Amino acid sequence: MGSKRQLESALTLFLTGLPELEQAHWELYPERIDESIPLSITLLYPFAPPDEAEQHFDELREFFASCPPLSFDLVTLAEFPGAVVYAVPEPDEELRATMRALWARFPRYPPYGEPGADPPPHATLGRFAADPDPDTLVARAEARIGPLLPAHFDVREVTLMEMFEPDRWHVRKTFPLGG
Repeated sequence: MGSKRQLESALTLFLTGLPELEQAHWELYPERIDESIPLSITLLYPFAPPDEAEQHFDELREFFASCPPLSFDLVTLAEFPGAVVYAVPEPDEELRATMRALWARFPRYPPYGEPGADPPPHATLGRFAADPDPDTLVARAEARIGPLLPAHFDVREVTLMEMFEPDRWHVRKTFPLGG
């Protein structure tokens, strides 16, 4: 008897408004197309299971209202070896402070399910395990994304995404930053 995969949710920052960069993301990370996950920076994954998320809406609204809007550039590419290639946001102080405060506020949901983890903010552009040619992923990302950097973003809301079936996501709710 197979086990049923648990549905998940995540709190993210959508990085929109630069169509060429968004297209490059889809090209390098095509599995995200079917999942409906755009170029983004994850603040907290996994968050509450979808059937429990609504009980946190008031607390999330209050928390994000107390956080300033975020302004940063994606400036360079980096990798978590063997895992993903990603774009690095700078400056990242406010972004890191927001992430760490969120993790402290919801300790039941540690980042990436790892208590005590402190992952850097990052916009994933491709996953080695899912790529048809993982040996060239970094070079392809450099060639495709490198010329588009730096890319500036002013983010004014956080998006709660949730799975409605395994590996299929949709937007559940947005929370304004700074009220």
